Amino acid sequence: MQAGSERKSKRANVTGKITCPHINLYLNQESPTAKIDSSAFKRQVVNYTLLCDSCDMKMPRVWVCLHSRCRATVCSGNTTSHMCTHFEAKHREDKGNRCHSIYVNPRTLTFWCYGCAIELNPFDKDDALSQDARYYLKTIVRCLQVKRNKVQQQFNDVPGLVGLKNLGNTCYASAALQCLSNTPALSDFFNYCDKYIPRNANPNRYPKYKLAEKFHEFMKAMWNGSSPIYAPVQLIGEIKKYNEVFRDYSQQDSVEFLRVVLDRLHEELPYPSQDLANNSSGAVRANSIVSSSFTNDDSSSTTSVSHDSNGFRTSSVSSLITVSEKHERKNSLPISVIKNSSNFCGVALINVWIESQEFSKEDHFYDLPIQIDKKFRVKSSDSGSSDSVVNSVVGFVGGILGISGKTLKLQDCLAAFCATEDLTGGDKYRCDRCKKLSDCKKTLRIIRLPEILCIQLKRFRYNSYISKIGTHVQFPMEDLDMRPYCKESLSKNMDEESAKYNLYGFIHHRGGSGSGHYIAYAKNPTDENWYEYDDTYVTKKSIAEISRLEAYVLFYQRTSPKKEDERREILDKINKDSSSTEAHFWISRLWFNRWRFMMTPGPISNYDFICSHGSINNKNCNKICDMVVKVPFGVYKTLSEKYGTDGSPPFLASSNGTPACMICQQDEMLLEHRRRKEKIDIDRLNSKDIGREEPWYMISTTWLKCWHIFIAGGLLPGSIDNTIFLREDGKPRSGMRRGIHYSAVNVKVWTYFEHSYGGGPIVVRAFPDLYSPPPSNS
Repeated sequence: MQAGSERKSKRANVTGKITCPHINLYLNQESPTAKIDSSAFKRQVVNYTLLCDSCDMKMPRVWVCLHSRCRATVCSGNTTSHMCTHFEAKHREDKGNRCHSIYVNPRTLTFWCYGCAIELNPFDKDDALSQDARYYLKTIVRCLQVKRNKVQQQFNDVPGLVGLKNLGNTCYASAALQCLSNTPALSDFFNYCDKYIPRNANPNRYPKYKLAEKFHEFMKAMWNGSSPIYAPVQLIGEIKKYNEVFRDYSQQDSVEFLRVVLDRLHEELPYPSQDLANNSSGAVRANSIVSSSFTNDDSSSTTSVSHDSNGFRTSSVSSLITVSEKHERKNSLPISVIKNSSNFCGVALINVWIESQEFSKEDHFYDLPIQIDKKFRVKSSDSGSSDSVVNSVVGFVGGILGISGKTLKLQDCLAAFCATEDLTGGDKYRCDRCKKLSDCKKTLRIIRLPEILCIQLKRFRYNSYISKIGTHVQFPMEDLDMRPYCKESLSKNMDEESAKYNLYGFIHHRGGSGSGHYIAYAKNPTDENWYEYDDTYVTKKSIAEISRLEAYVLFYQRTSPKKEDERREILDKINKDSSSTEAHFWISRLWFNRWRFMMTPGPISNYDFICSHGSINNKNCNKICDMVVKVPFGVYKTLSEKYGTDGSPPFLASSNGTPACMICQQDEMLLEHRRRKEKIDIDRLNSKDIGREEPWYMISTTWLKCWHIFIAGGLLPGSIDNTIFLREDGKPRSGMRRGIHYSAVNVKVWTYFEHSYGGGPIVVRAFPDLYSPPPSNS
């Protein structure tokens, strides 16, 4: 918890940028790095033993006054704040000069001005700091990072060991990003399959793929960069645009951040399919970004109490059977890289019995929110009465000292999560249609296992106040068998190895419910050692050390020894026969990435680089070498016999150039001519003045944006779909806003669009307002 919780006012200049007049008082100090440059001080920071001068408060809630002759170590808490006491005392001594206003957190490297109640970030261009002020603050940062950089030198030969700069209470984001960075399928895609990341035809006007591009830059810095520390300013800045919860500097939930990232990447990274190869005619593919049914702007949840991004609610297990209107989805998610290449998404079947009638629903999930139920804590070792306050204290002390109260296994929590549950009292089921509350029974079974299994242990309870559960849950490092929690028909058809998972990372929350710190632990895929990622600090850890910690989010990778042997054998053949005279074929690098990291990669698909005519796609000629993997005929035959193909023809590797498809070139020329003509026609028709009595036609803003993307060089938008702002009975939905959900056009523009694309339904109004009455002559 930052010191900003004590004072909420902020100061900004006329340009809207945050400024601080007190920083100028520190620029002429004789020794700006006094005391903090000493080896004893750095040893306390690294060992987490730096204490407040007035109490026993430990890091990370300990701050250091930047006055060179003071360097007082003070704390900032919810109940007591010696930072406030120190500031007011020095303010009286200095007669209002406020020379003791700025403090630094030596663990998170965050600067805070108590006089202005704002954070100072020398790496943020939005802060109106002078060049001298930025240099001074960066000098303090470099001084506190010296010991860390020396430790980092021993890891230079191991890629991926990069610390993340804390940008002001962003440890929740750093922990989630470190676990995603150490996900092999995801890191391999962004490092070697980056040609599949869509680029904007007009990024200034249609910034649709911003997060995917920023995430690509982040992955490059983590695995191919030269600096041991990376500041994810732009990446987190993009996330803040999508979800307002992350826009301030308060501590947030790491799980919520993780879901927002996966949701946005799912929308921005469509998976190439045969529909894309056939798109020379302009047909929109069902799994594209434009036509995705998964494109609501509020796809992420706001707090950990509300609906999360996978349709589950975190406040109660009983709400698994309900579907929020915001997150209502079809039974099958649109195909994307997140769903296919890394496959974070699983499917759960929820059965409900109400008055002897059975109802079932399939729901997709990015993570399983598992309750740490009270009855299991009682059965473990305690006699029973453990209220929320005691749990909060135990959780805080246990998080600091590494001591846990009660113990149970992760398998016990999974079994309770999938067991039959009676929903009565306050947990009654609420029907989406009749809104009636009913007693019922609920069961949950997994009907499709994901390749990456994320399990959230719900350690925070939200009642009249927030409390944290400090129960230690034993989690297996290897061979987590998920068959007991799958549907019976699925578990019978699965062998023992195909449902086992190995742990490769987890997020640990240190502290209590009121404040704390997120730390990531991950297994590096290169040297297969475990490391602790504590913001900018990267430390090697043993399995015995990490197994004693309280896990908050667990990341498991589906694996099998037989599959590993098969991969190793085929990769050896590819490397051995790369220079042989045997015929070689091209396989999509995207599918090859799935085969390397997934148990079930699906049939071989080459439609990401070839067209429907069997030639190289016109847009992929210049980058074909980065989109394919060259394999011998024997390897291609083995893979195609085992996994099959999706109908895409085998493509013989060529070393003499790859000519583009002539038919696709002609289609593209016709499509470009259509773009220019439609733009000229619509500009001409839209500029006509509309009389007062002429009607207005409502059209979906989503479809209109798709049409603009087509004009800028994208895909055809397909038929008009106005059902986004209409109910089933044809009446307008409530809360629809002009410019966001619908737009108004004149009759000539509507007639042009309807004749060119079709669709509907027709919605005509007397005024450019959806809720205005129809024209009198209609």
